[in-house]
Amino acid sequence: MDGHKVVIAGTGNELEKKIFSEHDVEIKYFKSRLKGSSSIKKFFLSLRINKEIKGYLEKHNPDLILGMGGYASTEICLAAKTETCVIIHEQNSIAGRTNKLLLSTKKANAAIEGLPGSFSWLNKFMMTFSDDLVFLGNPIREEILSIKRNTKLSLDSSKSKRIFIMGGSQGARSININVPKALKLLTRELSVEVIHDSGETDFESVKSAYKEINIDAKVTDFNPSIENAYQWADLFIGRAGAMTVSEISAIGLPSILIPYPYAMDNHQFYNAQFLENKGGALIIKDKDLNPEILAKKIHSIFNEDRKLESMSEAAFDMNFVDATENIVNFCYKTIEKHRLFHLHDDYPNQTSWD
Repeated sequence: MDGHKVVIAGTGNELEKKIFSEHDVEIKYFKSRLKGSSSIKKFFLSLRINKEIKGYLEKHNPDLILGMGGYASTEICLAAKTETCVIIHEQNSIAGRTNKLLLSTKKANAAIEGLPGSFSWLNKFMMTFSDDLVFLGNPIREEILSIKRNTKLSLDSSKSKRIFIMGGSQGARSININVPKALKLLTRELSVEVIHDSGETDFESVKSAYKEINIDAKVTDFNPSIENAYQWADLFIGRAGAMTVSEISAIGLPSILIPYPYAMDNHQFYNAQFLENKGGALIIKDKDLNPEILAKKIHSIFNEDRKLESMSEAAFDMNFVDATENIVNFCYKTIEKHRLFHLHDDYPNQTSWD
């Protein structure tokens, strides 16, 4: 954001440290509550953390707090002064506990949906201004936005079909077991190549499964260059996390989505529905997943006339291509609106949420 200093707040866990170390940004870590500690310890630690956060905000007096969900987001947004503009962003199709809390406590001045419907339960008139609740998408990395896919290559029946399978950062046992078995059922009808991110636990077993059925597969326990796999693939098979759904929408990659069944409020299913309703994805519930059903879905995508091409066109969504720029512009606009709201008495009073 030009003309502004940006500070990213976190809890300092190992994943955050790894990600943030790769970028030239200022980081401020605040401790999280100790898991497994007694209620008394948690209470006093919470007081200490809250005091530290309030002290930091008092000293630096930010124009904007952009809450992206999670523990740090909750504590900092709740500690914000009334005159500080607070905007929350929800990645998923169903709002998480953090963002529901921030809205119910009237701490958020505006809310951004990463996928449509995140705040469908919230009446726009509950906001100070009706345009303070908007769908702008989830920000996508430039490495992914730069991908140029050519779906016409996928329509050449003489070429192998390329499938990218990913079960999430830790892998997914049901996907790891069923995909090789499903592809085995299709060996006479389809020539396929596979990139399969299995996660660490199932790496060896997945690798052996493809070797046994003589399928050209690159099996990895972790793929640091996911953009290369996206660009290479004709079809994606995997979970339906918010960023996965947003990324394949940004590049128009057809998919078979198998939502994680234990996600809070079943939000992955609703994430997947966003693409299915547009015609860009097929959904298989994890409880229904078996080799026969999966093989049937794969076969229909590659063999029905123009199915792959039409799914690619339906999956593509310009909202995710422009999400970062639109979110930044919305932040500037909301900061100014919030400033004027507190400067002039003739601005409308905050509508009661009770």
